[in-house]
Amino acid sequence: MSEKIGILTIGHGSRLPYNNQVVTEIANMISEKHPEYVVRVGFVEHSEPTVEEALMSFKGTGVTKIAATPVFMASGVHITEDIPCFLNLKPGTNEGEIELDGQKVKIVYAKPLGSDKLIADLIFKRVLEVL
Repeated sequence: MSEKIGILTIGHGSRLPYNNQVVTEIANMISEKHPEYVVRVGFVEHSEPTVEEALMSFKGTGVTKIAATPVFMASGVHITEDIPCFLNLKPGTNEGEIELDGQKVKIVYAKPLGSDKLIADLIFKRVLEVL
């Protein structure tokens, strides 16, 4: 059996619609570029769907593994405590599992964006735009 991968993009969530729209647009870009993946969006607070609701939205998709990735720049309490709890990760690991459609589905949790040449290039692009 080949794996069918789900990607859960996780945003902070905001009362301001634009902030949530950015995370949703990123997820849509991933989905358009990589249609072989099932992509969903969830938010930590202030917005829906919640991370837990987004996990449940993989029901009926046939995913066999979910890669949860935070759309956050750096680690903080949401990255190190809240999201691992929502994902039901095993303590001290970046792995867990969820039951979907009567099957155990592995969850793996990616690191936040951090410092990366691609982000530096994007920031410089924004500088050039404003100049």
